[in-house]
Amino acid sequence: MSVKNYQKFYSTLSAVHSADFHRCIYCGCEAARQDFIPPIKFIHDWQNGNLQADFISVPSCNECFDLLKNENNATLEPRTSVLKKLLAAKYKKAIRVFNHWSEDEIEEMDAAFQISLKGGMRLGKEALSRIRFAGFDYEINGSKTRVGKPQNEVFTVFDQEFESFREALAFASATYQIKKSRLSQLYFENDESFDRAIEAFHGLVEGNP
Repeated sequence: MSVKNYQKFYSTLSAVHSADFHRCIYCGCEAARQDFIPPIKFIHDWQNGNLQADFISVPSCNECFDLLKNENNATLEPRTSVLKKLLAAKYKKAIRVFNHWSEDEIEEMDAAFQISLKGGMRLGKEALSRIRFAGFDYEINGSKTRVGKPQNEVFTVFDQEFESFREALAFASATYQIKKSRLSQLYFENDESFDRAIEAFHGLVEGNP
């Protein structure tokens, strides 16, 4: 049976609002093709009806489609979660550049290094935007699903609150005189807490366990 013949088993997911037409459901970029959930290549794993599967086709950009082509997910939500992790892994270095460098710091570098860092910052900023994309209101066979806007994540440094990891890291680094790279490492080693990371750093500096 050809791929086209299998498509008849899938319903189409469509954006409700015109502003979302032709957008990738996963990251918000321009859609270029349809991604099938579950993937047609794995359809025989899900056809017996004993396991939950959406059997929908969704608008996807080429990159998200390629990243997901070997992922055997049968419903939209876990497939989206997998995609976000794959994007984060692919653009890990660029995201790190965006989080760890400021425009002022980059201006102090030589011209060639500035070009490299600025490119990394742009790519990291775009990647984070795609990872945080929450999807859009959609309909399948006339049934509409509303996608609520995600609550803004808040990062705290003791009593101070920040809207992004980047801002919190810059503040904590400057205030507590810890290099961003070291502080970032300690943050993830200490349950993603700046408070614990700072305390751990000072404990290490003072020679405490």
